[in-house]
Amino acid sequence: MTLALAVLLAIQSLDEQTLSRLLESLPGQDETSWLLLDARTDRLIGARWPAPDQPVPIGSLVKPFTALAHGASHQYSYPVHVCSTGCWLDRGHGRIGLVEALAQSCNSYFEQLARETAEEDARWVAARYAFEGPPAGGSLIGRAGGWPAAPLKIARAYCELARRAGEPGVDQVLGGMAASAAHGTAKAVGGGALAKTGTAPCTHARRAPGDGFAIVLFPAKSPKFALLLRIHGAPGSEAARKAGELLRLFREPR
Repeated sequence: MTLALAVLLAIQSLDEQTLSRLLESLPGQDETSWLLLDARTDRLIGARWPAPDQPVPIGSLVKPFTALAHGASHQYSYPVHVCSTGCWLDRGHGRIGLVEALAQSCNSYFEQLARETAEEDARWVAARYAFEGPPAGGSLIGRAGGWPAAPLKIARAYCELARRAGEPGVDQVLGGMAASAAHGTAKAVGGGALAKTGTAPCTHARRAPGDGFAIVLFPAKSPKFALLLRIHGAPGSEAARKAGELLRLFREPR
């Protein structure tokens, strides 16, 4: 091993240790669960998540894959939709396309996509990205826990998504994730990252109205790390806020 390579590996290890240490400082697993991966290799760097191989409801984290499933049978041409009702935002998002629908996690937009997407296409995409496909009759946008997935598998699926940049449909999805981090539901993360939020039914023994999820890959161009965070009893925007705080601490000069 050359000296330059040894130095590079030492710096990478320091980065991993620093980020892992920050994550370890979060409240216990009843409040906060996390997985930290090397986004280039899928290697699990650190974790505090009970049974990460067991499927749980993940809410809107499935939406990027629904978009890819829709695109597979529609030449990756996505509609423009007017969101006025049936969304988490009472006033609606107005006229909206795929990128901004991902950024804002627009339920109305994705309900339209889901109506135009066959379950077998969604299962094909899930198999391609190595996570569980939707059950028969399940929600293709993750509503009411209708498309559960194993946290470790979905985190690796997002890593694979970033590595497939340039493939049909993928750049639109990654653009939506970049917009989410910059000004959407994950805006607390801030620009320079890829992010998606989700809110799902709580699966903790101590029940809450729901649990918030955020997946963050950074830096946005050629991501090095992937962080999946779950906050008990909070929406996905709160998970994004916590992830943003951690990343700002991590990026501070040491």
